[in-house]
Amino acid sequence: MPSPQEDDIDGMSPITPHDLAILQSIERRVLWLSTYMIHYANKIRENPDGLKVGGHQASSSSVVSLATALYFRFLRPHDHVAFKPHASPVLHAMQYLLGRLPQEQLMQLREFGGLQAYPSRLKDRDGVTITTGSVGLGAGATIFGALAQQYVEHHFQRSPHGRYIALVGDAEIDEGNIPEALGEARVYELDDLWWIIDLNRQSLDYIAPEGRAVEIRKLFEAKGWHVILLKYGSTQEAFFKQPHGYKLRDWIDECPNVEYQSLCRADGAHMREVIINWHGTRDDDLARLLGELSDDEVKELALNLGGHDLQRIVETFKTAERVKGQPVAILAYTIKGWGLPIAGHFENHAAQLTQEQIESLREHLDVLPGREWGGFSPESPEGAWIRRSVGVRSLSAQPIPTAPLAVPSLQVPPALNTSFRPLSSTQEALGRILVELSRVPTVAERLMTISPDVAVSTNLGGWISKMGVYAPVERPNYFALHKIQTLVRWRQSGKGHHIELGIAEHNFYLALAMFGLSHEFNGEMLFPVGTIYDPFIARGLDALLYGVYSGAKFIFAGTPSGITLSREGGAHQSIFTPLIGIGLPNLLYFEPAYAWELECILCWGLQQLLDRQGGKSLYVRLSTKRVEQARPEVSAERRRQILAGGYWLRDYRGEPDYREKTRVHIFATGVLVPEALRASDAVR
Repeated sequence: MPSPQEDDIDGMSPITPHDLAILQSIERRVLWLSTYMIHYANKIRENPDGLKVGGHQASSSSVVSLATALYFRFLRPHDHVAFKPHASPVLHAMQYLLGRLPQEQLMQLREFGGLQAYPSRLKDRDGVTITTGSVGLGAGATIFGALAQQYVEHHFQRSPHGRYIALVGDAEIDEGNIPEALGEARVYELDDLWWIIDLNRQSLDYIAPEGRAVEIRKLFEAKGWHVILLKYGSTQEAFFKQPHGYKLRDWIDECPNVEYQSLCRADGAHMREVIINWHGTRDDDLARLLGELSDDEVKELALNLGGHDLQRIVETFKTAERVKGQPVAILAYTIKGWGLPIAGHFENHAAQLTQEQIESLREHLDVLPGREWGGFSPESPEGAWIRRSVGVRSLSAQPIPTAPLAVPSLQVPPALNTSFRPLSSTQEALGRILVELSRVPTVAERLMTISPDVAVSTNLGGWISKMGVYAPVERPNYFALHKIQTLVRWRQSGKGHHIELGIAEHNFYLALAMFGLSHEFNGEMLFPVGTIYDPFIARGLDALLYGVYSGAKFIFAGTPSGITLSREGGAHQSIFTPLIGIGLPNLLYFEPAYAWELECILCWGLQQLLDRQGGKSLYVRLSTKRVEQARPEVSAERRRQILAGGYWLRDYRGEPDYREKTRVHIFATGVLVPEALRASDAVR
């Protein structure tokens, strides 16, 4: 049995007819399993509570071909894929066929303890490394995963150096965080970054408006991405080369999205008439060409889009592998509901096949009754091919481990000797503490900061001057070269420890998340600390939730907070952000009043980041309001109280007349503590 040659796998030679036939057989089985998983979960499996189970058969089918080529031919051991959320059954079906998932798990889609509705790195058991869903966030995370990998390569001279790949639904591009994120890939000159856009031209409710594909292409090109268009299938390409064959291409290009989708529902005879009479009069040249084909062949030709043609997909992925120095966007034209009787219907997003349709599909895909969950036996041509392909690509038969790796032995001191001004704010203290931490070698080499264009105004200037700004290549500091004085030394190189982002809060949290997973992804522990204006925390709230849900470990400071920006107007006040810190799982919220409290919290917080299983991320809410900073001796017990959430500043319980007097308990946090102390004196 011929096996895939290594040069086939890495894209240096064309796919052989044998390999193509095998891939097409695998493709059919992936289509069946992903469709049947949803059918079983909704219409066969017991459902005692009667609640909707759900699933997306049409959305899954549109990526089957793209995913089959990617997973069975191109993926490498250290590649990370953000898989299209609504197509998660396709991912699990492929992992099953690759031997990474037991059959019984397929029967537990959307069930408690079973496969998740959307891929989850912590809850799925078949090697998901990038959580996807809410839509758009997992795709955006690939950019910052690639950035974190590049950062590790420059700082530690080692990295698995995998590719970050997003399989994205075209409707996901509507999410605002997507255009926010794309530009950072250009700023940091990222390659080994692919986005494969499933351009099925449908959203949840209807058909995409005209010109949407052009808009998406221009968006990526404007952001500095290398765009590859995968529009026509190999059968169409061959037809175009015939005399007058270009007229079919003209029809495909001119046909409105809504009409093309509706014609997916028509028979071949009707489609033939539409094509040859496209401009209002019969085109005899095109009619003669199509006359050589049966009605079924005409329909198959008209719907042979590139995103469902494995030969063209393989050629496209090989082209993408040769692109260096730029991220790659592949715009793959597909059909939502491909291969299913609901193909192209604008109401197919949540539609599910009937029992009769499932039976018809089973027969069409050559699945035997009673073998609905069957994969490929090791002795079958497909089983042998998969085994050899996995071997050539050095893939493990086991899923990529998502359990935390052993953490290096790092010592984080419980306290520092930071010098604070007698009258200063917690925001000022943050900058001083970071500079002090830069003097602790085991911490400094792994400590890095991230800010969405507010680094200087959140007191990171001293840290940046000492530790530098990260850039993929060393860049001249022209202000220094021309002897112009600056408060901050903005030195950019691959050894810098600060990541400067644009004003985009989603990017900020996605970057924190992916740098906060560097230990699991790159094998190098990092201590990411971010600063953001507290009033703008909510602008990136979905991405913050994504980060903590994915198990990332990071620290961020929201500052200034409260009404300290009152002179900038009501829009810059942050009143309810403590509720975010209190309400989010896996996130601890602290609002210190004093600089020495913040020092204690940050040192402990870094220790939390080292605990990859039980540790939590931290949100510290700071202020520019200055308070008196008398520094007491901090005992171990006082440190424990701070980290537990509170301690007595004034305690009158030991006084003789305590029980006879009216007692008032005053609780306060942050900059209101001095006010609370004055209130205590007033009522005393």
